[in-house]
Amino acid sequence: MCIVVEKIDNDLMRDANIAAYIEGAYESSERLKKLILADFFKHGFDGSGADNFFAAGSCIDGRLTSAWNWTNTIEKKAYFPIFLLTGFIGFDGDF
Repeated sequence: MCIVVEKIDNDLMRDANIAAYIEGAYESSERLKKLILADFFKHGFDGSGADNFFAAGSCIDGRLTSAWNWTNTIEKKAYFPIFLLTGFIGFDGDF
């Protein structure tokens, strides 16, 4: 995710067509980056992904489950095409 956010300004905004897409869809690269980060920080630690409230808990396992759940649903996010444009292929450690 950090690489994607970094590449928005360093790579994507340097292409006039992609920059026009970003500005048309998200108003600015700054707003796009804030959207991605806000979505992660809102849902990446909320206890989602567990079978029930008690399984999610407040421990680190519950938070890791939430982060995993967020990464598992990335393809459904409106900004997923931006991830693909940066060369993103998954959260397995490769880019």
